[in-house]
Amino acid sequence: MASFLEDVNQMVIDAVYQDIAEQLLENWINSNLDEGQYYADKQFAWMSDDKFVQSEFNKFYNLTEIDEDYFEIL
Repeated sequence: MASFLEDVNQMVIDAVYQDIAEQLLENWINSNLDEGQYYADKQFAWMSDDKFVQSEFNKFYNLTEIDEDYFEIL
């Protein structure tokens, strides 16, 4: 099936994709913050999949291996 985007300049499409990505990120952040700062921080650490960020989350909230939200750092 054809798309109207086939006749649109790729630079325009890329700019619109960037705008959409920024809006989706802002919506995701605000939605998480609606649940509270801890929840927003946990979602950020989880989505980052970055061991340093997850370790910092654990330290900030004093989480240990026995805590449900603890990120295991291997």
